[in-house]
Amino acid sequence: MNYTFRSPGRINLIGEYTDFNGGYVLPAAIDRYTYITFQESDHFEVYTKDLDKKVEFDLDDKRMKETWANYVKGSIFHLTKYVKKQIRPFKIEISSTLPMGAGLSSSASLMVGMIYSISKIEKLDLDRERIAQIAHEAENEFVGVNCGIMDQYAVSLSKKDSFILIDASDGHYEYISAVGFPKITVVDSGVKHELASGGYNTRRNECARAIEITGMQFRQMDLEVIESKRKLLGEDVYKRAKHVIEEDERVLKAIKAIEAQNWRKVGEIVKKSHESLRDLFEVSTDEMDFLVDRINALNGVYGSRMIGGGFGGSIIVLSYFRIDEDLKKISEDYGKQFGFKMKFYPVKLSSGVRKVN
Repeated sequence: MNYTFRSPGRINLIGEYTDFNGGYVLPAAIDRYTYITFQESDHFEVYTKDLDKKVEFDLDDKRMKETWANYVKGSIFHLTKYVKKQIRPFKIEISSTLPMGAGLSSSASLMVGMIYSISKIEKLDLDRERIAQIAHEAENEFVGVNCGIMDQYAVSLSKKDSFILIDASDGHYEYISAVGFPKITVVDSGVKHELASGGYNTRRNECARAIEITGMQFRQMDLEVIESKRKLLGEDVYKRAKHVIEEDERVLKAIKAIEAQNWRKVGEIVKKSHESLRDLFEVSTDEMDFLVDRINALNGVYGSRMIGGGFGGSIIVLSYFRIDEDLKKISEDYGKQFGFKMKFYPVKLSSGVRKVN
């Protein structure tokens, strides 16, 4: 018997690099999915259609050389570790309409999808919060990405036509209606990133340094505190801390603007977020800045910004109407200047992971 599940990607409207700092985030699942099919077997095997690769594995704590397969193995391993129960083996097939490395949480989509699917097939008594937490632990400990909880919560808990406000300091969440919200387009820059190496973990370490030097969590800090300790922090850590403090405030301002349906204000907040990610957190790139600047200058656009861990990936665009023709022209200019192929697609806010058949 075959079982098929779909697990969404996510966008984050506002609140970048705040989740692992105990701040607020405002993500939502989108209608781009990872599809996972399970067939009973006498061994574990995973095949990805997108890469046309197949891997067999044993359920131990050893990472495999195939990086993509560790997301599958790590999910199952940490699920068995939590439930203290042996999971029967499956042949697993994965396909996706969600681009990898584009800042849309393809990894969380896969890992939450794996854990949710097996919990349903095996009739394990796990709620969606617990599933998100196990997926988060697996990505941190097995894959080696020191990520926050936002992605897993968004993939697991989202509701259609809503954003989900998450307080990462205690895991509390609530839904914010997106009825009447502007049209959302995701622009994939074609510049791929891998969070398990390089800048993401460096930025996280810099934030931890700010906490260590001030003796405060970010929720307790304000601009006056970090200004008074600027020399001790050093310029890089100071800038990272300033971004986190101000970005946390932007999340709360964005919610008020959404509730008032003040889309122009929402757009301004989104633009400010990108400027901060570019100038203070320094995770943008020339390619991303080119696209954001060109898109923000278009008629009908409220605002745009890079989303995800940075160093490439995707841009979220909020607009009054569809801007496909304008984006095609920008894509041509972008390709000529940078040599990357830009893709774009309108998205709608979706519900969390679920069974298809």
